Amino acid sequence: METKQICVIGAGISGLVTTKTFLEEGYNVTVFEKQKGLGGVWEQSRTYPGLTTQNTGDTYSFSDYPMPASYPEWPTAEDMRNYLNSYAQNFGVLERIRFQTEVTNVSRKTGEQPRWVVTIRVKDGNGDETREEKHEFDFVLVCNGTFSIPKLPSLPGREEFVASGGQIMHSTEFNDASIIEGKRVVVVGFGKSACDIATLGANIAKKSSLVFRKPMWKVPRFFLGLVNLKYILLTRFSEAWFPYRQMGRVEKLLHTLGKPLVWAFWRTNEMLIRLQFGLDSCGMLPEQPMNQVNCTISIAPPDFFKYVHSGKIQAIKTSIAKFIPDGVELANGQQLQADVVIFGTGFTQELPFLEEEYRRQIIDEDGNFNLYRYLIHPNIPQMGFVGYNSSFYSQLTSEVGAWWLLEYVKGNLLLPSPSAMYQEMVADIDWMKTQYHSVVARATCITSFSLRYTEQLMEDMGANNQLGVWKGISQIMMPVDLSLYHKLRQELKSQRLK
Repeated sequence: METKQICVIGAGISGLVTTKTFLEEGYNVTVFEKQKGLGGVWEQSRTYPGLTTQNTGDTYSFSDYPMPASYPEWPTAEDMRNYLNSYAQNFGVLERIRFQTEVTNVSRKTGEQPRWVVTIRVKDGNGDETREEKHEFDFVLVCNGTFSIPKLPSLPGREEFVASGGQIMHSTEFNDASIIEGKRVVVVGFGKSACDIATLGANIAKKSSLVFRKPMWKVPRFFLGLVNLKYILLTRFSEAWFPYRQMGRVEKLLHTLGKPLVWAFWRTNEMLIRLQFGLDSCGMLPEQPMNQVNCTISIAPPDFFKYVHSGKIQAIKTSIAKFIPDGVELANGQQLQADVVIFGTGFTQELPFLEEEYRRQIIDEDGNFNLYRYLIHPNIPQMGFVGYNSSFYSQLTSEVGAWWLLEYVKGNLLLPSPSAMYQEMVADIDWMKTQYHSVVARATCITSFSLRYTEQLMEDMGANNQLGVWKGISQIMMPVDLSLYHKLRQELKSQRLK
């Protein structure tokens, strides 16, 4: 068999594990990465001071490459970069990456040998001049991620504010603490980055304000100051309390006859958090119950709520109406003086480089992504997506997704008909709309069912899900043991060789 030419777009977590997976099977892989370094969200130019992972390191590593024991429990952005660099070097991925190379167009070339034509814009060593190149590939793996295009609101008065010396940036552009040192900073948003930066501002800025539309559930690193969140949230047991479109018998029982139990489980968790953080007294009690949110739960930075209560962080529930020469005017009419305004307002999910005909099939009119198993589109040949299944275990869902795509490329998967795949895709989005009253993150987030999802992928690949993942009560109650997935993969490989 002729070695297939594989293109991987992006060298973040998804791109690295996908490249490694295909390299191991003898494919010729080229990776295009527009930044200077690898790591995606962890790349140096995109990370803010004090950034750490949301997960503990032991639940945020690849299944066959544990993080060094010397790392802190919540690794820093620098730790993550070092880990990912080490992974890329160890598995021969690094020499496959072309840095400072942006993919500008991916279009289909028809004919006897249909292939993908990938147009790239390459920067020179200084990042000044660019040249364009075109390359052909048999298969394209899109790993640019759902956190690659910053979302910045367009507000009036911007020019006047900047002209008077003000600075405006997205959280991904804030990578030097001195930018806010001794300054008046206004942070917009309530996600992880917004709360992290507002907390940093409380320590080093002249004044730190947080403007947010609505509070979202935050969880502590240690519940009641004692129990590590991984024992509460990162287990197969905790996932069972979220409903799922395709539940097993025990889960169906839990979410029908056991509904009062499910209700009590979530209200107990909410009560613990309300008490620990004093949510009621600081006006930060979310409107939606915890079990109605999917991808908006994040870790509270240590001291965040303490600073809100003491006033070190001035938290205001509203939005910015416009910029004024020395700050911002809020929708409630209040004016805030500011030197720096930082938007922790998330990201836009898009595929700007993909040929329009295909882009329209993947992204519907509401902006939602329609992918079977969050990995392929039935009508788009020779293309896969990794990282469009974002979760608390992004490294695991990307890794198992890459294995699934490898089996797909090799023709080892018994897939349903295209019409059956379409039905599945529609059912997934309809279920999200019913369960969460909206489609979160453009249907690219699976936080509430990520472990069940990986089980589904393993079953598609022919692994009996009793092969070793959930044997025994301890594995259901304890934080996910990633090495089990490595064992499962080895068993799958040996099955293929028989």
